[in-house]
Amino acid sequence: MKILKLNVKNKKSVIDEAVTVFKKGGLVVYPTETCYGAGVMATNENAVKKLLKYKKRPSGKAISIAVADINMARKFVIINKTAESVYEKFLPGPVTVVSESRNNVADGIASEFNTLGVRIPNFAFMLDVIDKLGSPITATSANSAGKKTPYNVDDILDNLSENQKSLIDLIIDAGQLPKNPPSTVVDTTQESMQVLREGSLDISKDGILVANEEEMREHGEKFMEKNFSDLTEKGLLIFLNAELGAGKTQFVKGIAKSMGIEEVVKSPTYSIMEEYDAPRGKLIHVDTWRLTNISELKQLMISKYLKKGTVIAIEWSAGVEEYFNEMANAKGIKTVKIDINYIDANKRCLMIWD
Repeated sequence: MKILKLNVKNKKSVIDEAVTVFKKGGLVVYPTETCYGAGVMATNENAVKKLLKYKKRPSGKAISIAVADINMARKFVIINKTAESVYEKFLPGPVTVVSESRNNVADGIASEFNTLGVRIPNFAFMLDVIDKLGSPITATSANSAGKKTPYNVDDILDNLSENQKSLIDLIIDAGQLPKNPPSTVVDTTQESMQVLREGSLDISKDGILVANEEEMREHGEKFMEKNFSDLTEKGLLIFLNAELGAGKTQFVKGIAKSMGIEEVVKSPTYSIMEEYDAPRGKLIHVDTWRLTNISELKQLMISKYLKKGTVIAIEWSAGVEEYFNEMANAKGIKTVKIDINYIDANKRCLMIWD
């Protein structure tokens, strides 16, 4: 086991040595913005077995990977629109984004459900290492299972067995790290983002906490008031993603109220599309839950409503966003993506991506 103290003067040589160790299948303890991590090349089967032995972790329990940027991430996971929004808004940073794996990592990394967590650490040194290596590394804390979170090298070594210590090839010692919580973990495999673990970054602070249906309608009103000029000048296309009962229709009811629509707005789950005339334009409310393919959507001729003065609000939009985005871009229509995430039985987190 070799320990290198990282400083400004030796940064380049430490990067070179770390890359060499990784390429040889070695295990490296490294600093991040949350705590010290334990890493091996995520594509090296033998190296991953070594890491699992070090962590005393059973096979099948997922381990996240760290990449240099979203382009590297795309080689190992399927990044949908929800994930892309999270990458754009929060990364690099203390967020782990769970997506569907492309099965390009070693066995023992992805979960039993074929999902894979990805991090882009907000730690320039490690980004340089990963970029030069050209491959993702594992992103798991360097502590032994059940031991204290490691913010300095002593936190690690004082709680390891001699056998575990023998498995470490290189420790990059950056001194005492700030005592930040672990990364926030978000699942983007579904239509709406779900927070699996609150950590260093409180996702809800970048969203809007909503306590009940009345508040959800109020936020729909405020949203429409804020975007009214886009409605009159361009037209507005809204993608709404959330689980059942999360508040999608309540948000649309708020939009309708702001537009001066007096008719009761109901969920179009069975009708697929509802049309409402308003003094301040027209509202087209669509629910794609029951649609099986794009051809069914084309039969509704919704594309004719993509114009100035019309709001098209689409619930369960994940499967049709690409279809509508292409038309909206061609016609200069403004698009907005809205996620409504469960916080608990009553609270929701409203995320508006425009």
